[in-house]
Amino acid sequence: MVEIIDTTNTIIQSILVSYFPYYCLKKENSISGKDSIIKFISSSVLIFILIKLLTNSIGGTSLSIIIMNLSNMMVIGLIYFKNYRKALTSYFIVYFLMQVSIILFSNLNWSYIEVIVGNKEFAKIMSVYLPALVVEFIIIFLSKQLYSLYKLFSKYKYYFEVAFFVAFAFDYVLCLSLTIHGNHDVVFKNITIISSMIFILLLALYFANINKKIVEIERLNVALNDKNNELKKIKHDYGSQISYINGLYIMEQYERLGDLLKSIIDGNNQISDNIKIISSEESIIADVVNSLNITDVNIIVEEEAELNDLKISEYELHKILSNIVNNAITAMNKKGLIIIKTYRIFGNLYISIKNNGPKIDENVINRIFDSGFTTKKDNGKKENGFGLAIVKEIVENNNGKINVESNNDYTEFKMIFRV
Repeated sequence: MVEIIDTTNTIIQSILVSYFPYYCLKKENSISGKDSIIKFISSSVLIFILIKLLTNSIGGTSLSIIIMNLSNMMVIGLIYFKNYRKALTSYFIVYFLMQVSIILFSNLNWSYIEVIVGNKEFAKIMSVYLPALVVEFIIIFLSKQLYSLYKLFSKYKYYFEVAFFVAFAFDYVLCLSLTIHGNHDVVFKNITIISSMIFILLLALYFANINKKIVEIERLNVALNDKNNELKKIKHDYGSQISYINGLYIMEQYERLGDLLKSIIDGNNQISDNIKIISSEESIIADVVNSLNITDVNIIVEEEAELNDLKISEYELHKILSNIVNNAITAMNKKGLIIIKTYRIFGNLYISIKNNGPKIDENVINRIFDSGFTTKKDNGKKENGFGLAIVKEIVENNNGKINVESNNDYTEFKMIFRV
């Protein structure tokens, strides 16, 4: 009897975790027609087969919870590959609710119910399977409300990552509960505990990275607010100047009017709309950035490691930074964003200079550090084609490495020095 109920419950769970991704994507018109039904049936069957295979091979061990979740994710992600983030997010919502019910009802001791009803199998069905079945049918009944929750959740930027971590957090809670209270092998217990520690570490690193981005956004907001105040001042000044121009026109002071217009135009050309966010104004990076004649390039500098720790002369360091930054400005056609970061990882100090300019062609990127190679049109200048070659030579002479990565989103020059 228990085996029949267990198989029935597994079938319902397989259908449920497959149905909700199908339901959400169908509602969004991301999938349609017979193809969508085939995907729903295929995912249900595959998930059921994998669960049965895993149950028969590794049984009800604590690790089986995580492995089954991963196998479900693989099936959903592969079948709905074009919309895998949305499909998996909808899967995580259902999986999360199912795990909550398991955690809540797993505390019921069916041995006490056995004393009341007088039947061991019936007691297990009443305390373990019946609550699970009730929750599963409630989830199906509340599909529209859960879809609204999915739509609300998917509006946020990091919705997929948060859903992923929350789902696995509940897996680890269950694993630890089974490990502590169960009679598992010592190896299983150690693997579960170690994997839990790794998961917590990854979670901490992820949220630390989010915190860094929040700090960066806050600094950008401050800089934008300062720029907005500056523009308000300019607007006020222009208002006064327009009133003065009107007065000169009424008085027919045309010569003075011409001089005033010329001074306004000259003053307008000197206005810079670029934003500079520099973590330390006393660093050599700040010196390089402040020495540049830029108007439409925004620059963010984040120094988490002191460049004074490098055994390299200030002149050579200035030459490295100015060469790469100037190349970035040229590549972006003097409009865009440059982010300069310094940080440490173990015994290495990293300098990253990233810009949002166009992607560098593969045939160019392989030769970018070659002496004399240039993509600039004014090749008549003798200095063209040697800047990045000199940069590479200086970096390598100081026990460092330099590499470049370029894609459609950004181009990044990264230097690594042993400290």
